[in-house]
Amino acid sequence: MGEKFGTCMECDEEIPYDSEQCPECGLDGCPVAYRWYREDHEPDIIVAREGDDPELLANLLFTAWYDAGSLPDYYVMSEVNEELLSVYREHKMYERLIFHLCQGILDNVTEDWMYVEEALALSKDIGREDLELYVYEQIDGFNWTVYKKSPPEHITARKEEIRAKIKAGELGQFDPHLAPDMWTEI
Repeated sequence: MGEKFGTCMECDEEIPYDSEQCPECGLDGCPVAYRWYREDHEPDIIVAREGDDPELLANLLFTAWYDAGSLPDYYVMSEVNEELLSVYREHKMYERLIFHLCQGILDNVTEDWMYVEEALALSKDIGREDLELYVYEQIDGFNWTVYKKSPPEHITARKEEIRAKIKAGELGQFDPHLAPDMWTEI
């Protein structure tokens, strides 16, 4: 049986699977895409998929997605991203779903606005004004950072209306901070 090969996370060259350094670009550590995932995350995720605990599965997938972005291993990040969104949608984990959909534009996971449009529509459909405000703020932050554009007046007015409800105690504020254990803290 021949030597097993994989793809380097950095330069996309085919390299020996057990490489500790890519011979092409010099990436140290565990340069083979998916290897760290298969060794550190996949066994638990497989068990969770077969179980009846969608929250556990979502937490394990989120941790793998987070780790993939930290490496960065875009191969794993993209694959896990799609499964994670599917789990969130199927089990109506709306806060997680909206956060993740918005994170897509910030991480350039998607080059179009389909995820953000879905997040905004969902927040309105389920009547979660706190999530609607969160989506508007993510859009505004992106537009200001990338295009130096302020939001239109009607969006600014809507955000102020929601903020007034939060200030009056009628709504809570949805303000997550990206971290591997963030969903256990919220």
